[in-house]
Amino acid sequence: MSENMEKFRSMDGSDALVDQPFIKIVFQHGPPAQVGLNGCRIEDVIEVLVQRLLDFQGRDLACEENATALYHLEAAREALLTRRRRRELQGVIATREAHISKDVSSTPAS
Repeated sequence: MSENMEKFRSMDGSDALVDQPFIKIVFQHGPPAQVGLNGCRIEDVIEVLVQRLLDFQGRDLACEENATALYHLEAAREALLTRRRRRELQGVIATREAHISKDVSSTPAS
C-alpha cells in the first residue's frame, strides 16, 4: 500500500475505505477524540441496512426472510454494543489493545 493510502487504514490495520462497484464506505480512521470524526462505524452501516429492510417490511415487499435478516442485524448490533461496553470497562477503548471477552476468559487453556 502506498504512503498516501496508509491514511485510509483503520486502527486495526484493515482498510478504512471500501470502494467497490455501487458501494463506497469510509470507516472511521483513528479514535474520534484524537482525530475527529472522519468516517462511519460498523454500527452505522448496520443501521443503514436495518432502515432499508424496515422500509421493505412497511410495504408490499414484507416477508419472513426480511424479518429474519432484521433479527440477525439486531443481534450483530447488540454484539458490537457488548464489545464496546467490555472495551470501556477494561480501559482499552480507542486503543489497539485486545479486550477480554467473557467467552474467551471462561475457555480452558489447551
